[in-house]
Amino acid sequence: MKEILLVNKKLSKNKIFNKIKDEYILTRRSYIKIPAFNKEIAYLVGVIAGDGSLTKTKRKRGGFHYQLRVYTGKREYLELLNNIIKKHFSLEGRIIQDKRKENAYLLEIKNATIFFYFVIHGNEIGKKKDFKIPKKIKKNKGYFLEYLAGLVDTDGHICNKRIQLKQKSERLLKEISKIANKAGLNCTKPKVNYTNNVPYYYIRLDNNLPLKFKTNSFLKQNK
Repeated sequence: MKEILLVNKKLSKNKIFNKIKDEYILTRRSYIKIPAFNKEIAYLVGVIAGDGSLTKTKRKRGGFHYQLRVYTGKREYLELLNNIIKKHFSLEGRIIQDKRKENAYLLEIKNATIFFYFVIHGNEIGKKKDFKIPKKIKKNKGYFLEYLAGLVDTDGHICNKRIQLKQKSERLLKEISKIANKAGLNCTKPKVNYTNNVPYYYIRLDNNLPLKFKTNSFLKQNK
């Protein structure tokens, strides 16, 4: 499987001991299943592109911490994401309250293997600058719809039968708009508004995505 070899290469390049055993990667700290790319993984890539982060920080005793985080105001949504992670990687993250904000939570996964798994599939390390949709997602309608659902579930707003998605990157929204229209989502071109004199761009499209969080049934279920 291509994924397992790519993750193995990233770990080795960063001087992290690892070996492949069947469909798992074994390090000194974990034993992680490596899934083939699928629709739920595409969804997670969108979630991380929205309200997630991949950070690499120095350890006091040498080496680095590799961390994946997703932020939200609903603990129930993080539990849903944690179940997807557990299903595909055989590992659970930790859900904790974000003390910097009221009614805010984060899902935290400290694991180099999972960290590099999402790096090889297009998520950025540190501050997001490139805002690129991974090629395999652009070329596959099913993957794209799941990716966009993950982005909307974290960064979007639902109003009746339309979705509004707001981003700093006009280029990203232009790309999304083009692919979304090919998928029949009736998407507008990016428009601009300002928040505290900072330009933000937004698009609107039909609410025809496989959303997992910003749906009436999910929100009613988890009040």
